[in-house]
Amino acid sequence: MTITTHEIGDIAVAEVKGQINFQNTQTLKDLFSHLEANNHKQIVVDLKETEYIDGFGLSVLVNLSRSIYKEGGQLTLTSLNKELRRIFSKTKLDRWFDIYETQEEACNSLRSVKRSYAS
Repeated sequence: MTITTHEIGDIAVAEVKGQINFQNTQTLKDLFSHLEANNHKQIVVDLKETEYIDGFGLSVLVNLSRSIYKEGGQLTLTSLNKELRRIFSKTKLDRWFDIYETQEEACNSLRSVKRSYAS
């Protein structure tokens, strides 16, 4: 698994390539610790090039989402392939996460949520 990150305004985008599984979840945890330490509260995880995610990877995403939410932020997912959509649907995690087709849709949603909090 490789992860590249960039920012769109104040939103951090993490693009995950490969598989998210027991052997590499620490890499994902380290990335999110780094993003949180740098005060990123709005995070998009782009799974366009993610081939597979196992139960350990799902657990990490749920725990990170929960942690970010407690800090007043939000983690969203984007660009899930058919296999990932099946996994998220089967585990009912498609109800836990906001899932979008594109990075642009996810970022627009996070911006509108942030504005509504500020109002």
